[in-house]
Amino acid sequence: MILTQNSGMIMGPITKLLGFIFNAIYNLFYGMGVESIALSIVVFTIVVRLLMFPLNIKQTRSSKIQQYLKPEFNKITKKYKGKKDQESMLAQQKETRELQEKYGIKMTQGCLTSLLQFPIFIGLYNVIQNIPAYVGKVRALYEPIATAIYNSDKAYTILSSFVTDNKISRLSSKLAEFSSTTSISSEEGVKTFNSIIDILYRCNDDLFAKLGEVFSANPDVAAAIAQNQADISRVNHFIFGINLTEAPGFKLTPALLIPILSFVCQLLAMLVTPMNETGDPQQDAQMKSMRRSMYFMPLMSFAVTVSAPAGLGIYWAMSAFISFLITVLQNVYYNHVDMEKIVQKAQEKAAKNIEKRKASGKKSLMEKFQEAAMGGDPSQEEKTTNKNLSKYSNMNLRNFDSEADTSDSDSDDSDMDTDEGSNTANVSGGPKKGSLADKANAVKRFNDTGVN
Repeated sequence: MILTQNSGMIMGPITKLLGFIFNAIYNLFYGMGVESIALSIVVFTIVVRLLMFPLNIKQTRSSKIQQYLKPEFNKITKKYKGKKDQESMLAQQKETRELQEKYGIKMTQGCLTSLLQFPIFIGLYNVIQNIPAYVGKVRALYEPIATAIYNSDKAYTILSSFVTDNKISRLSSKLAEFSSTTSISSEEGVKTFNSIIDILYRCNDDLFAKLGEVFSANPDVAAAIAQNQADISRVNHFIFGINLTEAPGFKLTPALLIPILSFVCQLLAMLVTPMNETGDPQQDAQMKSMRRSMYFMPLMSFAVTVSAPAGLGIYWAMSAFISFLITVLQNVYYNHVDMEKIVQKAQEKAAKNIEKRKASGKKSLMEKFQEAAMGGDPSQEEKTTNKNLSKYSNMNLRNFDSEADTSDSDSDDSDMDTDEGSNTANVSGGPKKGSLADKANAVKRFNDTGVN
């Protein structure tokens, strides 16, 4: 079903984990007498950001160390200034990488932090799209209405028309045909019951009123709606009457404040994030290109939150605001801290990591890229060459003795008749000059006498 718990191989476990955390937060506030999905989303966002905070610290420290060592990177740039040949460019990249490695600077940490946010965002999107599937106490508010609908005559026909007429997502194509005679405890009955709750979660106050009308033949449906609608509305609504299950759209309503705040917070977070130069023209060009592309992030943030449920927009805006605060505080800290000590500690730690990696024989990702750019590991290439030469020499000694040479010469006579330039080699009884046999004999003579 489209809005029941995500069961995908990758996003399924992530969504369920986030749903578990969200459910625990909601239950915590519920125990305090506060029933608010919006407040749970805010606290959930803070928890997620705290979990990612160690990665954020490493990213910022690496960035500040690189900024402090900018003169060292500039020396490398100056050394290779004006040299555009491939060898010089690769050498410059190698020296830049070695300097970064010396101080434990990792250019991939920022990408890792950004990449981690996407599965979290998608997972939270799945949770907020259908909170009753993950939060038991919210689901309990919808169950009486779903039960009344399930037990109604011609419920499938009525509900399908209701979903289609009111354009409730794409649920009309996902609702399997059912009847009240099917046991609600059976596998088919459970799926159907969950689908009904999915539909109910998409209903606002107006749609609940319409739902009571279309099921007027069963007064139990209207009674269940009247009994639970106030609690559902209280749980799903935020300040200014914003319904967290609805997308703000481009209508001039208080809900439009959420996409606007998301845009502003995302822009502020981007503006206070410094861009450091590495000294490597290629890397700097890439970082500048990434920086320019980051200006689209606030616009993308607005586009997503204006069309997604308002609850998801709260997470996005709150996450951007926290990111802005963290960046500002970290900038203040590093402007007053002794960077010399931080750089020294980073160098000592990097040295230990390098020793461990050398002892284990493992290579870093950048080393593998460098080898690929240089055409492979030189030492390994040399071993391969020597091995091939030895094999080639042994092959010559076994297969290219004097008798074999003569036979080769005889077999080439027919070819020599048509090639006047090769007659001299045939007359002398030796192999054709430049042939495989001629090269093999040269290797043999070198092995035996040391003379080519």
